[in-house]
Amino acid sequence: MRKKAKIIEIRGLRGIFMVAFVAVCLGAGFIVFPAKVAAAAWNYLAFNYLPLPEICFWQGLLLWAGIALSVYIINTKSTMLSFKSTSQLSDEEMKTLMERIKIQAEARRLNSIIMKEQQEKSEDAEKIENKDISEKHS
Repeated sequence: MRKKAKIIEIRGLRGIFMVAFVAVCLGAGFIVFPAKVAAAAWNYLAFNYLPLPEICFWQGLLLWAGIALSVYIINTKSTMLSFKSTSQLSDEEMKTLMERIKIQAEARRLNSIIMKEQQEKSEDAEKIENKDISEKHS
């Protein structure tokens, strides 16, 4: 039986304002701020080091877009991660993968046991210390 899943639910005026706020923040963080930085950096270099004209915000926006597009084009040639689907894994690779998963699960379980023991020891030590302090004051 399938349950109806709601990923994002926008209700009323408050929801519309929240979407608008998120859109404005993303636009400011990924578009406006880098464009201002690009324009400021260009103007600083143009004024101090090179005989180039100063640029306005809109030209800084175009400069930022050119930089972002260049970085995207340059980085598409090299793939950082590649994933194989389970149908592409051989039986031996699947066994190795399952063994690694089992080892990691066992390590997590042992780690949680150790952490609980350390926490209990520190709590016991704190209780003993508090008891000693209360006995000294009485």
